Amino acid sequence: MPKRWNFLSNHGQVILHIVQNSQATLREIALSTGLTERAVYQIVRELDQGGFISKHKMGRRNAYTLDREAILNHPVYDQVTIADVGKIIYDATQAR
Repeated sequence: MPKRWNFLSNHGQVILHIVQNSQATLREIALSTGLTERAVYQIVRELDQGGFISKHKMGRRNAYTLDREAILNHPVYDQVTIADVGKIIYDATQAR
């Protein structure tokens, strides 16, 4: 059986889930992405520290806000923002 892989990195999957549900718990993100809660916690922490998302309390839960103008952190992507990538994925899903 061929190894399963995904086009998006684990970080990309977490970002997409946050875009779809900004009030999701770490457990909900983990269940949706197939990652462990510990991995999701670490990814959310890295995204927060990197300036890609911000975390704020809503009652007893956390909610996340995506910085859509954050520039991807790799020389190959030049000045591509998270919003640019999100638009490509959104447009592709609407074309079906």
